[in-house]
Order: sequence, then C-alpha cells, then structure tokens
Amino acid sequence: MLKNYFKIALRTLIKNKTYALINILGLSVGITCASLILFYVEDELTYDQFHSQHENIYRIVESDHSDPSDVQYYGQTSPGVSNAMLSDVPGIDDRTRVFQPGGHIDILWKGDKEQVRDYLIADHNFFDFFDFEFIAGNKESALKDKNSIILTESAAERFFGKENPIGQTMKWTELHDVKVTAVLKDLPDNSHLQFSVLLSFNTIQEEDGGDEYLSSWRSYGAHSYVLLNPSTHVQAVEDKFPELVTKYDKRNTPEERKFSLQKMEEIYLDSEDIQYGITEAKGNAFYIKLFVGIAVFIMIVVCINYVNLSTAKSTQRAKEIGLRKVSGASKKQLISQFLIESIVLAFFSFLFSVLLIEILLPYFNEVAGKTFDLNQENILNISLIIFCITLFLGTASGFYPALVLSKLQPVASLKGEVKTNSMNVRSSLVVVQFAISIVMLVGAIVIYQQMKFIENKALGFDQENMLVVDINSGNVRRNFEAMKSQLAQVPGVEKVATSSRVPGEWKNISRVDFKSHQASQDSVNSYFMCFDEQMLDTYQFELLEGSNFTGNKVTDSTKVILNEAAVKAMNLENPIGQTIYLSARNSGPMQIIGVVKDFHYQSLHNDIAPIALGYWANPVTAIDYFSLKLNTSNFSETLAGINAVHDKFDTSTSMEWHFLDNQINNFYVNDQRIGQLFGIGAVIMLIIAGFGLFGITSYMIDRRKKEIGVRKVLGSTGIQLVALLFKSYGKQVLIAFGVAAPFAYLFASEWSSLFTYKETISVVVFLVAGLVVMLFTFLTVSYRVINAARLNPVDVLKDE
Repeated sequence: MLKNYFKIALRTLIKNKTYALINILGLSVGITCASLILFYVEDELTYDQFHSQHENIYRIVESDHSDPSDVQYYGQTSPGVSNAMLSDVPGIDDRTRVFQPGGHIDILWKGDKEQVRDYLIADHNFFDFFDFEFIAGNKESALKDKNSIILTESAAERFFGKENPIGQTMKWTELHDVKVTAVLKDLPDNSHLQFSVLLSFNTIQEEDGGDEYLSSWRSYGAHSYVLLNPSTHVQAVEDKFPELVTKYDKRNTPEERKFSLQKMEEIYLDSEDIQYGITEAKGNAFYIKLFVGIAVFIMIVVCINYVNLSTAKSTQRAKEIGLRKVSGASKKQLISQFLIESIVLAFFSFLFSVLLIEILLPYFNEVAGKTFDLNQENILNISLIIFCITLFLGTASGFYPALVLSKLQPVASLKGEVKTNSMNVRSSLVVVQFAISIVMLVGAIVIYQQMKFIENKALGFDQENMLVVDINSGNVRRNFEAMKSQLAQVPGVEKVATSSRVPGEWKNISRVDFKSHQASQDSVNSYFMCFDEQMLDTYQFELLEGSNFTGNKVTDSTKVILNEAAVKAMNLENPIGQTIYLSARNSGPMQIIGVVKDFHYQSLHNDIAPIALGYWANPVTAIDYFSLKLNTSNFSETLAGINAVHDKFDTSTSMEWHFLDNQINNFYVNDQRIGQLFGIGAVIMLIIAGFGLFGITSYMIDRRKKEIGVRKVLGSTGIQLVALLFKSYGKQVLIAFGVAAPFAYLFASEWSSLFTYKETISVVVFLVAGLVVMLFTFLTVSYRVINAARLNPVDVLKDE
C-alpha cells in the first residue's frame, strides 16, 4: 500500500511541475533558514555544556552592597575566598581559580617578540573542572610543574609549525623560560573561557608575595569556580557565606560584602550586570527568543504556502478524489495519500536544503560570527536536525489540505460541484503571511535606524584619527612625560595625552564613592579616570565651568573635574571650589576645579553615569594609555615613528595600539549582526511568501478566465480588470497592516529598550513597511494579472 502511495505521489508531482517546483523552492528555503537559525540558537543555549561536570560547576560572584541603591556585581573576587569556601563550607568538593592579567605577554621566538593577548593563568587542578580536549600531553600533570605552558593547536602551529612542541622551551619576557607540557585542540566557540596560551600559576606563585596573594581577602583578580557535590543544595551552601566574611574579612561586614554562586552554563547568557568577568562575550536571551520567533515565523509562512496551493488545487483533483471514494477508498486512506505526497515534496526539499546549507554556511558564519561547518563528526547530527524540521514541515503543512480534500463528497466531486470554505481559509492565511512580513520589515527598519543613530550620535568627544597606545611597562609609566614629548615630535602626530582609561572604554573602569562631607553617611558611587592636562584639549571635551589641570603634580593631585551627571547626583549647586571626599585608600579631600559636559565614555546601551576625572598623579588609579591625535597622509610612516619611540622606552613588550573609533564600533558588533540577520530574514520571508502568492494567483486566474472573458465582452477595459484582480490583495495587505502594527510596535519597543540612547520609533517606519509589502505583492502577481487582463475573450469562451 505504501509503495502505491509513493508511486501516486511521484506521478502527481511530475504531472503538476509548476505546483511542485513552487512548493519545493518554498520548502527548501524555509528548511534552510530554519535550520541555520536553529544551529545558531542551539550553539548559544549550549555554552559550556560540553564539560562533563557542567551541572555542578559554579562561578563565585561577589556583590558590593555598601551603597544599597547601587549594588555592584563582580565576576572575580579575592583569591582566598574560594580557599575558605572549600575548607569551611560543607558540600563544596573542590575549587579552582583562573587569572586574567591585563594587557599582553611577549614571547621571544626566533629572535622576534610574539605578542599573545589571549592568555590565562590557572591553578594546577584546572582540568579537573574543565574538559578541554588534549592532543598531546598529560591532563593530570600538565599544570603541576613550575614554568609549565599549554598551547592550543593553533598556537602550537603558530610557534612550532609541524614540529612537536612537547618539551620545547619558550622565553616569556616578563618572567622565566617556560616548557610546553601539553597541546589542546582549539577551544569550542561556545565556551566562556577562551585562550590560546595557558600558564600554570605555579610559575609565578613562588615570586615575591605569590603565596600571600593566593590567601588574600583584600586583593582581587581571581575568577573562582567551585564544584558542588551533586546532592548539595545551592542555597544551603550560599547560606554559609556570611559567616566566612565575618571570620576572614576584617574590613567589611556580611551586609556590605556578599557572595553567590552562578551556574557555569548560565554565565554566557546571564551576566549582563556582572562586571570584571573573564570573557567579553555575553549572550542576550532576548536575541535567542527573537531568533526562535523568526524560525517559527518562517516555518509558518512555508506551511501557509503549501496549504494555500494545495487547497487551491482541490477543484482540479475533485474528480480523482470522487473516483477513489467510489472505488472504496476510505477517508483514512485518502488522508494518508495526501500526507505522503506532502512528505515526498518535503523530502525533495530536504535534499535541496542540504545543498543550500553547504553553500550558504560560510556566509552565515560571517554574518553570525560563528564557525559552523559540515564534517564527518557532525554531519549525521546536523542531517538529523534538518530531517526533523523537514518531517515536521511536511506533516504540518500537509495535514489541513489532506483533511479538506478527504472530506469532498464523491457525487459532487464527479459532477464538478465542489464547494468548500477553503477560499476563506486561504484569504486568512495570506493575511497572516502579510502580517508576519510587515512585523519583520518593521523590525529590520527599526534596527537599521538605531545602527545609523549610533553611527551619527555625537559622543561628546573627538574620536576621529585618534590612535590609542597601551602602556605595558613600568619604565614607561615612570618616564611617560619624556616619552610623550618625543611622541609629539613624530611627523603626523598633532596632539598627545595620557590617561588611565579613554572615552569609549572597553575595559573595566575604576569606581569610587564620593561624599560631600567627610562625616556624611550618604555617598555617590562614581567612575574614576585620571587625565593629564592635555586630555581635555586632545579629545575636545567641553569644559562648562571652572578650569583644566595646570600640570603641577603637587597641586593637581588633590583636584578633580566632574561631569554633569556627578554634579547632579551630588546635588551641588555651585560645585567649583567645593571639597569632596573619596573612598579610595590614601585619598584625602579633593577640590572640584571644573565641570565637563556629559560624554559617552561607555556604550550607548548604558546611561551616562557620574564620573570624576582626577589628575594622573592620584591615589586611585595609574596611567594606562597614550592618546595620539593624528593628522597625516602617510600613516605607515607615522606609525613607524611612534613605534620607534615606544621601543626606546619599552624594551620588553611590543607596541599595542588601535584606533579609538574601531574599538567603539566593537560595542555594537552583536547588534549589527542581529540587524543583518533580521534584515536577511525579512527579505527571505517576503521571497517565500512571494512563491506562494505567485502560485495562488496563477490558480485563481485559471479559475476566473471565463469570468474575465465575459467581463471583456461586456466592455471592461484592461485597466478595470487589473484593478479588479488587484483589489482583493490590496484589502488583504491593509487588514494585515492593522493586525501587524501592534505586534511590530511591541517588538520595536522591546528591542529599543536595550539602548538607553535610541532613535524615536516613527509612524513612518510602519507606513514604509506596509507600502513595501503592498508593492512587493503587486509586483509578484502583476505578471499573471496583466496577462490575464490581456486575454482574448474568444479564446476563453469558444468552448462555451
């Protein structure tokens, strides 16, 4: 029986080539898009889940409650905290720590300094927690020996080529010679821990203060993880943490300093408010939901296409169905026949989809920032995902047409007197297609507008041609004024300034608490950067009142400049000359000498928070950057001159530099990717809907040929007939616009809420989306409609 069903299904598809082609193309595009989106979603949702103990590994998160109105959460803590938890808290089986020093290390290799930025330092039991795959070396001993270094496969190839790196010695300029003890397979992209070089903490533990640092409750820098016993409740463990603060921390109370545990598999998607994490990559649960929604929308549109085309063909298959029923076919058999036809169509689409995915995967990776590929290891799993999507779409889209067609009465079918409500259903489904397309277009336009808004938004400082050079040497910090003077003499360098952080900062910024009175219990939490006297001019900050630093190290060290947000937060009416008090260690009273206009020193996702600008000689933070305003037509020559000056003062590390505007753009890479994917999804949605619309129009016109002929005989012009045929589609688009507008607005508002500074959502956006769908609809059906209006009535009516 099944064999006959498949034979009939193939004959039907061969007989109706146009119908089959439209459905196969629509299903193929739908399956391809849904599969790629689900690859993306599955990758995002499975971060860190390849570790065998991922369900029992937790990160220690510290929170600062000294200001209850502004609680701060940190992804790192003091190294001694995890030691105390392991020894004092039942239910914790083990702990490990990872350290991520700032900047980069230089490895001397074959006479050159090779810069490595993505390196970590870890405890010897790191691999008892994390199951990164070893290519060479011993997991148990790789980090136990002093001066051990582990490379990933790519790093090993970079340094050693085809040679075996195990046992080879490398020179780390900052410390000692280190020996390669293991090589790891390149880390999976969906790991929040990313590195190409891993050093053993035993390498530096015996340095001055190493052991003291590891037991400290005052110093920071440890990204700490604990392994809980599977039978332990997290809350029971966390309830013990206040006792640890009381016992080990002599400076804070349990009410001020708190700790909690975060499941490792939640770090990527649930760390938006956590500072000082070990990874810059943070996922967004809203975007995950958004992509799931797009995948569902695409599958709905594909199913609607199939349902509409299948029910539109019902009159052409009425006699076939009538004959089958008269011959004894049951309703169940007819349903099975039509479902198998649908599944056969889906199977051909499945084959075409695999080819499309293979072709499109590199482009999808480029847009999505992923590295998916089809290989021998994953081809079966990926094919299974695609096949399941195919089977679902084939069954879901074929079920309603099978039900409708199986209900046709044999007598009426054989007479050609078929009456169903499928026309109303088709009209409703077309409205749903149009509504989904409008929602997608509104979303794409809103995202595009926001990205343009970000691109054109005045940030409150000059970022053009601003070259930022990192300070990675104590010698440079001690002699920065001499180096700054020489940098200013390089041809093409217009201005030079020094600071601890720069506007548009991507690293963590120091924070302090301000008090307007030393005895006051109320304080304002504020960011803190240190500037030299050239920073305001170099970046063109607008000084609203007061004065800049004078350049006198003694007097300027007790001066501070505030932004407008800080003045407002402290309720200072006449701030110039007033004294404030910092919470930072060794800091005394600071006199306010100026107020600068608010500027965006962080992403536009964030509000402008209070910030204090101290002089470079201050008790809070040290200088970390040179900012060079360039005005040159020969950048390579200017860069060579800058590099030559750098190498005079820093003989141990290579120069690390970047353009500020490029770094600021990195804030929005993820948003830009989402915008691109959303725009592509909207276009694909329209294309899929267009396939179905073209097919439905073709069948509708075939059914109405005689009506068109009669109208032409009675005097209707071609324009009148075109207007008549377009009229129903115009109504459907208008109804869809009314349905889609509220949902589109909800989505646009939700997405825009991710930004503190955003473009206003205009009514024009909705009108443009509706107009685009209207024009697309008319263009899609125009060929068939215009040809129908030009029909010769004699050819149509000659058989009557």
